[in-house]
Amino acid sequence: MPTLSEHDVFIFVAQLGVILISAKIFGEIARKLEQPIIVGEVIAGILLGPMLFGKFLPTYYNFLFPNTGAHQYLLQGISWLCVLFLLMITGLEIDFRASIKEGKQCFLISIFGLVISLGGVFLVTPLLPDYFYPDGVNRFHVNMLISIALSVVAIPVIAKILFDLKILRSEVGVKILTSGVLSDIWGWTILAIAISLIASGTITAAVILKPLITMILYLTVTLTIGRVIIDKMLDLFGYKELDTTLAISLLFSLMLLNGAVAHLLGIHVIFGAFIAGVMAGESTKISEYIRQWTQEFIFAVFAPIFFVLIGMQLQFTKGEIWLPILILFIASSICKIAGMFFGGVLGKMGRKNAFAVACGLNTQGTMGIIVALIAYDMGIFNDHLFSTIVVICILTSLFVGPLLKWAIARVKRPLAKFFDQEHVFLNVEGDSKKKVIENIAKLMAERKIIDNEEYIQKMIWERERVMSTAIGDGIAVPHARIKNLKEPILCFFRLKDPVDFASPDNLPVQLLFLELTDRNDDGMQLNLIAQIARFISAADNRQRLLDCEKEEDIHHILSFDEKV
Repeated sequence: MPTLSEHDVFIFVAQLGVILISAKIFGEIARKLEQPIIVGEVIAGILLGPMLFGKFLPTYYNFLFPNTGAHQYLLQGISWLCVLFLLMITGLEIDFRASIKEGKQCFLISIFGLVISLGGVFLVTPLLPDYFYPDGVNRFHVNMLISIALSVVAIPVIAKILFDLKILRSEVGVKILTSGVLSDIWGWTILAIAISLIASGTITAAVILKPLITMILYLTVTLTIGRVIIDKMLDLFGYKELDTTLAISLLFSLMLLNGAVAHLLGIHVIFGAFIAGVMAGESTKISEYIRQWTQEFIFAVFAPIFFVLIGMQLQFTKGEIWLPILILFIASSICKIAGMFFGGVLGKMGRKNAFAVACGLNTQGTMGIIVALIAYDMGIFNDHLFSTIVVICILTSLFVGPLLKWAIARVKRPLAKFFDQEHVFLNVEGDSKKKVIENIAKLMAERKIIDNEEYIQKMIWERERVMSTAIGDGIAVPHARIKNLKEPILCFFRLKDPVDFASPDNLPVQLLFLELTDRNDDGMQLNLIAQIARFISAADNRQRLLDCEKEEDIHHILSFDEKV
């Protein structure tokens, strides 16, 4: 059996050490500049790659990153393991049942966004130069995978941006995530069909139907029977006392085994890792704290390695590559935003809400890079095309945050317009989330703010069951859309004792901002959440709300403070 020499082990650990420290340095620089961390990590890879380190210090580069021996295969294996981890935590973020409940609107957004983006990008691919196409490869196959790579949605990037903007738990935030999830499920299904098509070399009914039927059966079994099996396993290990180390071991084992099963079924192994995350995410026995801890661990170790290695593979040997990048970037962005917007309007979401959702989904990020990597390893993409797709994915990751902020700013409204002193409640009691919701509805009815206490309570609780409205730092923003509500209702509640709301940071909630808007509020709810988020993002503002002893003081802070 071949073994690694001591020198091989030294080179491997040195490579990983340099990659990780470089990723952290440039990732932090990107974060300080308020840019996605993956941008800094990819830049670190470019600096460590053959374009810069290899060009200006070839002796040292060849020593640290030799192109012979087992070293390149070790890094390649680590890279694919990182991909599996990234896909797993993407699936872990998904609430599949909540996606189904969101129904028509998210379905239309995802379908139209994907179809129009696929078609639009495919139509501009004839403008690409000949050097993008490897010799002996069918151009249709290349164009097909380009279209898929630029049509998928980067859930991890989007979730992080929504979290930073404090609108992850808003109605529009849920719509963005849910539509993105559905879009990626359709996209991965199309990718599975495309891979089958390329492998067979001919288009037949069997080539198209076999992977499609396999995918449907696979999803049906994993998301029904598979979820039950996971729950039984957690019961066996005693999930109520489940610690993070045991939970991560179980999640990683599930990911690897599910990936292997997917491969045996003719589905790409990474889709199995993605579905493993979805299966685990559907279990109520995996706490929010464990999900958050797992995500942070993977983002701290495996994600940086992957993105640095991607950056090291980039090649820009032709100066004219920037024109194709511009063409594909503009075409994919316009088509994706237009498709998502059209789907939202068709689903009667309201134009401003639909536009905000469309802007929030305009990034390929991690997912696009992974599709490009698959195509690259299959020999369908060459160095030039792979580099082009990665750059476009980075550009969309850079622009999605400012674009979403701009979309939200278009629906700005004064917070005080819907908020008066009668809407402030202090020392609200309740020992559980449901009891708190019952009590706040009762208090609002007593002050004649609402007419139908039971109906309002039901609507707030139904929204809370879809996804917790806790946004961290001891704050929750419960909200609901009420039919024929003439004026938005905004209330503030400070709980007597903190209550568990399944917050992303695992902290109990004591400050609540309740919003009730009309079903077709045309962006009002999102705007109110954004205004509240801007105020409470400052720790001193949160402390002021906790320290106030009188309702009029709270009202003055929230209605007249310039920071609102």
